Amino acid sequence: MKADLIHVRDRSEDEGDPAAPGKEIILGRSDELFQRHSEGDIAQIADNSLLAVWTRHRNRSDLSESDIIGRRSYNHGMSWGEIETYASISEVEHQSNSNLMDASLLRLKSSDKVLLIYLGKEEIEAGNEDDYRQMRCSIYVRYTNEGGGFTKAQRISDRDHFYIVNNARALQLTTGRILIPAAVSLDPGQEFRWMKQSCLTYYSDDEGYSWRKGESFTLLQKDFPGKAYKNLTLQEPGLIELKDGKVFMIMRTKLGNPYKSISSDGGQTWRQPTKIEELKTPVSPQTLFRLPDSDHIAVIYNNNPAGEKDNNCDRTPLAYAISKDEGKSFHFQKIIQPMLGRTYDYVSARIYNRNVYLSYREWQIGDYPHLTLADHKLLIIPVDWFEN
Repeated sequence: MKADLIHVRDRSEDEGDPAAPGKEIILGRSDELFQRHSEGDIAQIADNSLLAVWTRHRNRSDLSESDIIGRRSYNHGMSWGEIETYASISEVEHQSNSNLMDASLLRLKSSDKVLLIYLGKEEIEAGNEDDYRQMRCSIYVRYTNEGGGFTKAQRISDRDHFYIVNNARALQLTTGRILIPAAVSLDPGQEFRWMKQSCLTYYSDDEGYSWRKGESFTLLQKDFPGKAYKNLTLQEPGLIELKDGKVFMIMRTKLGNPYKSISSDGGQTWRQPTKIEELKTPVSPQTLFRLPDSDHIAVIYNNNPAGEKDNNCDRTPLAYAISKDEGKSFHFQKIIQPMLGRTYDYVSARIYNRNVYLSYREWQIGDYPHLTLADHKLLIIPVDWFEN
């Protein structure tokens, strides 16, 4: 296997601002042909190798032409093979799509099967590339086959809305149910917009062969007097299962804090969301995972009180907090990435071999009008650094 990895760096002896130790790897480096590598995930597959997947965009826009690509590692992520394509707009099942992005991987608990979940956008009518009102976005799923590749794509959502499912969001509960959290505009006449969103889950009780849509919820105008309606949006939900079997959802907002909600029926219905007071964030996503020793919940987020500012340049630094009481409260712990002039978002957090594998998008702050090219990076950090 030819290893064409661009860059590997040991961070353990870095000077200056403290940051997480471990290995820093560029899995996808941007260039003038593909200006953005972002929104990916990692999973250990049947042969115990690691599969990393992410989105490769032609330009920096969320709506640019893009495919799902990836690499494999057979030595716990210390080196990686050549780039392969796992979902492409050139395939027959994606002929109507102009963009594929936001990859999630989920290895099922009862078998060696791995699910690949991602989004596919298509134009409703010709118009400005950046006008989401003229686009619809659907959710697709593939499964690993006996040959080690993936099956043809299956669309699991309707084509009548603009769904958003972040990377690294699929979750399998202890009951076996699979959940895919989504944000979507449900206002009449606004189905193809993304500004004012509700949250819900798609769920499967047969290992992903069939899917149902749960009930949606959103922030209510009556609870926020004086706030603009379009700012009362819940976006980019993420999930974790609590010890009592309930499901915890965290959501990005435009209110200066993420919000949370709880489901007592496996993700079919949700309580009215509430603010996570302890976390001050810009308009950026959060990622949840559970630490293996303490069993605490960890959240990766941008520790930056930028509030309602919707500016990608505010998505720095990258930090983590923990909850010792199953999501009732969170407490800041450490900075993971403190480097000035960079922003970090769309994080995947997976634990293998006593290491936390964090993959994420890194922008260099510059022009356009906010940022320049974007790389897809991987940090391999010892679990003990998070636990201590």
